[in-house]
Amino acid sequence: MKAAVFYEPYDLRIEEVPEPTAGPGEVIIEVGACGICGSDLEYYTGGSPLGTPTGKGPLILGHELAGTVVELGAGVTTLRLGDRVAVNPVQGDPGTDVARAGHPNFDTSNVLGTSVNGGLARFVASRADGAHRISESISFEQGAFAEMLASSVHAVNLADIGFGDFVVIYGPGPVGLAQVQLAKLRGATVLLVGTRDYRLEVGAKTGADHVANVADPASPHYVSDLPDFIRTVNRGRLADRAILATTDLSAANNALAVTGEGSVVVYMGLSGPDDNVSLPLLGSLVQAKTIRFSWLYPHEWPRTLSILEGGAIDTSSIISHSLPLADAAAALTLIQSRDDSVLKVVLTP
Repeated sequence: MKAAVFYEPYDLRIEEVPEPTAGPGEVIIEVGACGICGSDLEYYTGGSPLGTPTGKGPLILGHELAGTVVELGAGVTTLRLGDRVAVNPVQGDPGTDVARAGHPNFDTSNVLGTSVNGGLARFVASRADGAHRISESISFEQGAFAEMLASSVHAVNLADIGFGDFVVIYGPGPVGLAQVQLAKLRGATVLLVGTRDYRLEVGAKTGADHVANVADPASPHYVSDLPDFIRTVNRGRLADRAILATTDLSAANNALAVTGEGSVVVYMGLSGPDDNVSLPLLGSLVQAKTIRFSWLYPHEWPRTLSILEGGAIDTSSIISHSLPLADAAAALTLIQSRDDSVLKVVLTP
């Protein structure tokens, strides 16, 4: 079969590789769609290592995938041939101490597309319990959106957003745009912060009450003093919640300045190994802030698929490109180009 094999930064090759076979408890999925994630771009550009023992390839990328079950391994009784599924790629050992303690997201020894071969191929092997049935009402592109949405759901849950809260979401990429919609479902007022007007305006169309461009003084959405802007539109108060759907360090530090008493700040962007945030200790202490870090999506898949199937999230405004597998390297270059028209790119093996 053809697959997109990553070797080292900027070296992604479309190659013929052996088709996988299903081991005990596994299924083979014919991939209908596989999304490109910001972390894939980090691997491709050398910003972050893979989850392999060496941190390097060769490895078939792709952890946001959906498709059709075409082979059942020994002992699989929960799925049938022909089932349409979205895949949770985090498939660590359920018998580990962290998994039994309720934290399967801490075991990243077996993650499709990160530590073992993933979905940028015609077929992929998956543990059966990582494959979740989806209805005919969900396209494979939407099914591939589920993994990213699950991470967004988890971060929003950690933010503990309540009705009437003022929420700042940093990063109008696919994750941030999904979080805008999730926060609005909870009755929040949402400010979306970024550096590109096109993405901010998509956020406004999908529910953001306010948008702020903090980089371009020529922008009609430019805001030079974010805390002051928030006080102006929020009855003199700073924000109740902030979510960092970005790796930008200035945003990571700014989130602590725009949030007030009893606030919650959630960091979820995949940072580099040497990135650090400076914490104003006394100010955070006297305001009794809660600072959380959102890693993957423990136990969020049933709720995420329910949200998707219920039509509560508009994926059409976020999925901007659907390309063939042969264009995998070009897709990563397209995302890296920061072209205004690019939001979420999905490949169709």
